[in-house]
Amino acid sequence: MAKYIFINIPSHSHVNSTLPIVQELVARGEEVIYYLTDSFQQTVEATGATFRRYDSKIEQINKAATAAGKPVGLPMYMLDEALHVIPQILESMRAEQPDCIVYDILCLSGRIIAELLGVVATTFRIIIAFDQRLTQVFLTNAARDPLGQVTFQDSMEKICEVYHIQPFDLLSIFLHEEPLNLVTIPRSFQVSEASFGEQFCFIGSAITERREHAGFPLEELEGQQVLYISHGTVYNDRADFFNLCLNAFADTPWKVVMSIGDKVHPDQLGSIPDNFLVRSYVPQLDILKYAKLCITHGGMATIIESLSQAVPLVVIPQMTSDVMVNARRVEELGLGIMFDEKSLNAEQLRAGVERVSNDPTFYARAGVMQKDIEESGGYKRGADALQTLVKQFVEGREGKQVSVL
Repeated sequence: MAKYIFINIPSHSHVNSTLPIVQELVARGEEVIYYLTDSFQQTVEATGATFRRYDSKIEQINKAATAAGKPVGLPMYMLDEALHVIPQILESMRAEQPDCIVYDILCLSGRIIAELLGVVATTFRIIIAFDQRLTQVFLTNAARDPLGQVTFQDSMEKICEVYHIQPFDLLSIFLHEEPLNLVTIPRSFQVSEASFGEQFCFIGSAITERREHAGFPLEELEGQQVLYISHGTVYNDRADFFNLCLNAFADTPWKVVMSIGDKVHPDQLGSIPDNFLVRSYVPQLDILKYAKLCITHGGMATIIESLSQAVPLVVIPQMTSDVMVNARRVEELGLGIMFDEKSLNAEQLRAGVERVSNDPTFYARAGVMQKDIEESGGYKRGADALQTLVKQFVEGREGKQVSVL
């Protein structure tokens, strides 16, 4: 039995994609320990993994980034988070003597601890794997936050002074590779897919059936033309966006399900039309089984879950590097269209939705991508790849190229 340690940032979209792999490893008799914040304890333990807690500053970081209108936000301040988290868990991880550490690419605590302990590591990406070309999108946005760049450099100097690691630059957050790198998209969705070797394992998605109806009236969607609207779980303090959608689709033939998150109060919204179901939380995957179209800010979790149900997209990205890349990729592949939110009005949004919903080519391409997702192997392939990696290193085999086929 091997021992795996997973560590992640406290974000539902980032955590949820790892849970089916964790559960699969446990079902195969492996030991899994997951480090996260307290709010995820029940979710982690439901997989059979052991929960270990840490305290995070990410909520404060996100609030500060949103309030300041920073276009990059989280990546710029993840070393500051690492300085806060590592002292809490380093000795605990050392005592566990894991065979492998699996960390989200934004979770620099996991990356640094793996280096300090000399443990083989795996990156986990719920976004497109960045190459040098794609990082230019990030650099353009990062240039608009010079204070964030200074903060990153100051934190790097502190990390190096305290832990004596090799310094790395901001782009390394996205470009760093481990012997194995799990990516929860199909290879066909990846930009420049041919440039990524077999150490990158594109598993399509880590979707499993989720029992999360939470009292949502799914029966009201039966036989309806369903439009699903989501603005993600992080930067969703956007009453303006949700009011735009209310204006665009009020009293139309669409049955609209709109997920507004926990940062917008219903009092901030206008009158809710009869054809809308508005909730702070919805069972997204269940709703997408009924949906004809999805409007999203461009988060990869929603994009892949939509395409897993062959649902085309209308993407309205924020000015962050990953969602801009995602939105452009959706449009490039003919899986939907994108809008610039700065100039978008209700009439344009309504017309865009009608354009996509009435064009069968969008549905045909979404159907092809659905098949690619299904054939990529999912969470079982991810578990296979992790077991292969650990077996090779436990047996003392050298080299960084790991077969994940």
